[in-house]
Amino acid sequence: MGAPSTHISLRINEEDLMLLDAKIGQLGARNRSDVVRLAIQEYLRGQPRLPDMDTIKIPLGRRDKMNLEMLYELEGTSKEQAALEGLKLYIKQSVTRAEETIQLEKALEESRALTIKSKEYQE
Repeated sequence: MGAPSTHISLRINEEDLMLLDAKIGQLGARNRSDVVRLAIQEYLRGQPRLPDMDTIKIPLGRRDKMNLEMLYELEGTSKEQAALEGLKLYIKQSVTRAEETIQLEKALEESRALTIKSKEYQE
């Protein structure tokens, strides 16, 4: 049996209660208390380890979830590690595109500055 627990009261609105009830039977939750305990555990475990860190939650479809499970089995890469690597790659690619755009704009400005203006195109 688990550690002793403390009884608390909780007030939630009707809509949240319906959502809570819909989770009964999932992930081993047998009743409302189990659902609330699982939600609290997930929330607390999902918190950043350091004050300056942040977390994000990413909903996964079945195919992505299956692929991540296979990746974990093959390489030992967790969902969190894969998400972090994907985010780093996205940021790197975005920065590279921005830098390339800036370089292209600069080259265009330099080229325009070197172009001799024709009298027929000047007003």
